Amino acid sequence: MTKAYNIDEIIYDCPVEALSNILGKKWVAVIIWELQNKKMRFGELQRSVEGCSKKMLTQQLELLINNGIVLNDKKVSNNTVESNYYLSESGLALLPLMERMIYWSNSNLSCGK
Repeated sequence: MTKAYNIDEIIYDCPVEALSNILGKKWVAVIIWELQNKKMRFGELQRSVEGCSKKMLTQQLELLINNGIVLNDKKVSNNTVESNYYLSESGLALLPLMERMIYWSNSNLSCGK
């Protein structure tokens, strides 16, 4: 029996296609890259992902959380919720793949130069 991958309520038979669906969404790779070395609060992450709207950042973080790539550590203090986002183990495991994608792109794509 073939394993099925459910991403955004779409079923994929191919794991590469499933991952490509996640990484290919606007801002997702940038969000993962920004979170590679630290925990970040929502506002801090929004400032570092320049041009990404609050709504889009919320949607993409939800996608990443639902797929176990990003974790959200919430702490309540004096009726205030402090929320920190960071990469899970599986999110951290994506970083070498992304580094190889950067290397391949730099070596093989023209980028209009």
